Amino acid sequence: MQQAAGKTSCSPAAASVVAQPLQVIQIVFVTEFERGIPRQAIDDRRCSENGIDVTQHPTYLPPPTAPLTDQRVTMLIDRYLFRSQLQAFCIVFLSLAGLTFVIDAFTNLEEFVTHAEETGGLAVVLGRYYGYRLISFFDATSPIISLASGMFALTWLERHNELTALLAAGITRWRIARPAIFFTAVVSLVAVTNREFILPEIRTAISRNAQDLSGKTEKPFEARYDHETEILFRGRTYQEATRRIESPSLLMPPLLADYGPQIDAVDALWRPVTENHPAGYLLRGVQTPPDIDSLPPLRLDGFTVAQTACSADWLKPGQCFVTSGVTFEQMIGSSNWSQYSSTPELVRAIANPSLGVGAEVPLRVHARFVAPFLDMALALLGIPLVVGPSRRGVFVAVGLCVLMTVIFFLTTLGFHALATGYLVSPSLAAWGPLLLLAPLAAWRTQPMWE
Repeated sequence: MQQAAGKTSCSPAAASVVAQPLQVIQIVFVTEFERGIPRQAIDDRRCSENGIDVTQHPTYLPPPTAPLTDQRVTMLIDRYLFRSQLQAFCIVFLSLAGLTFVIDAFTNLEEFVTHAEETGGLAVVLGRYYGYRLISFFDATSPIISLASGMFALTWLERHNELTALLAAGITRWRIARPAIFFTAVVSLVAVTNREFILPEIRTAISRNAQDLSGKTEKPFEARYDHETEILFRGRTYQEATRRIESPSLLMPPLLADYGPQIDAVDALWRPVTENHPAGYLLRGVQTPPDIDSLPPLRLDGFTVAQTACSADWLKPGQCFVTSGVTFEQMIGSSNWSQYSSTPELVRAIANPSLGVGAEVPLRVHARFVAPFLDMALALLGIPLVVGPSRRGVFVAVGLCVLMTVIFFLTTLGFHALATGYLVSPSLAAWGPLLLLAPLAAWRTQPMWE
């Protein structure tokens, strides 16, 4: 009987193994499970080592739950921080834009109501007017709001002691700040896309203020040279919607004085390139010279500068067409054409001999290439104020961030002012802030790697 009973009973060592807490067995099982050993093999080996008959004492271990790996944990942190920063960005952007637009709407409410009677609704007028300006508002404020949203998301971690928990888990400060830096890069790329593809298409609508929603308001015209033909365009007023200059008076250079010292007309209309003529201005109701219809065309260096009804059958009596490479936006001196033009358009403007651009346009071209890098430098200067090794209060970190942002933009504007004053070259003025601030940003972020 004792021998038979011995076959079915456990040895003292085996009994102690069976009596071990389930938690310890699970830990051993998970360890071997991670090594790739099948579950059944683990059961059989453990029982055989301790003299346990598998057929009489089947063991059961619950299926283990694989622990979260570092990659899965950090992916959760990335999504959490990215979502927090996106929410903060939307809240700050819409709040600032809404506050700005509400004040502007109440200031110009009378003009909106008057224009709504002609277009069919106040809501339509306000939606179209501020919809365009919302896009330009994003272009102007995206770097600052991106930094502010990143500071908010990281400060929120600090406020709720989540930053301490992450650091205690062995996650580096740089790894915590990476979602905020990635978000800044995404916003910067969106701003570049907006600047190159969307704003050039709507710059005409953006240039109209509340007093000129239809574009038919007459504004004073300032004289401007065509540097290729050396013709000075003068006039009384202009209308942006119709691209019309009222009472134009063209002062002709000595090489083009066959018609007299100047050409006066009732108005002038901008005409783009067609099969009949190049780009230029159609002068209607020419008063000086009085015999304009019988005069031959004017030529300079092999191309036609002015055409009359005598040489161009598409012209009516009393009309004259003057070729010019200066578009209507450039002729009226609108700053929007350079601010909201795409980079290829600005490059073509620099190569246009009729414009004779100064330092502003080359500076803007260089600034387009530098802008994404400056946005990243601004973020790298501000983020260490929150997640850096030196612990500061929330309000102290925000105050230092505001001070740093002011210094950042004063440096950038100062270099640009030197270029417009022709003290330094446009390329140096555009890249100078990056050469100065990028090493400072790298020095500020170095402790986060520790």
